[in-house]
Amino acid sequence: MIAFLLSLTIGAQASPKLAHMSSGRTGAAPQQTSRPAPQRTTVLDNATVTVTRLRFAPGSGETVHTHDFPLVIVQLTSGDVVDLNVGDTRSNGPRVAGLVTFVQAGTEHAVVNAGSTPFELMAVAIKTTRRPAPAAPPTEAPPGITRTTLVDNTDVRVVRVELTPGSREPLHRHPNDLLTVQLNPARVQQRIGSRRSDAPRTAGFTQFVSRNVSHAYANRGDRTLEMLSFSIK
Repeated sequence: MIAFLLSLTIGAQASPKLAHMSSGRTGAAPQQTSRPAPQRTTVLDNATVTVTRLRFAPGSGETVHTHDFPLVIVQLTSGDVVDLNVGDTRSNGPRVAGLVTFVQAGTEHAVVNAGSTPFELMAVAIKTTRRPAPAAPPTEAPPGITRTTLVDNTDVRVVRVELTPGSREPLHRHPNDLLTVQLNPARVQQRIGSRRSDAPRTAGFTQFVSRNVSHAYANRGDRTLEMLSFSIK
């Protein structure tokens, strides 16, 4: 089972593509060495968010840079030695799948794979030009479902959701746009508006639900479904 998510919130407030702007800062190790860049794949891009999947081969990494939009970084697969710099905070060591880091707009940050195995991240860029909306207040989870809030600020609420086999949500809606990112392989039944699906999904499967659209998720597999829910404010 994917390990419990930890959240880290660091930085300051404020149109995205994940091509970065170098900060020109000296004194932090990751930007001092020329190294291959991670492989970036755009998963979703709309008026609210840009979601990018990044694959870091051993030895690859980013230079220290900033964005003019807030960003949520999700460790999608585990890394044996991940060098992560966010603002004045640096961590270097193993990072298990499911760890979440919030980076406020304008905050210097960089990720480097200093280990011997590749890993993947998901980066959710929250557009400053989005139509604002209040996040729905937390509600009591139905039987078989647990919800754990990891990040809750003026831009986004990130909640870890676990659905045991056979559990399902009632049909419901939110006043805000919603993004879900699946953390482990599982068979998922989805109802979003008039659309229905029932299929195996892999880790990293991403779903966007527009505000005020009725939706529900159900776990149709034989193992606990783990995913992140992003309520965009």
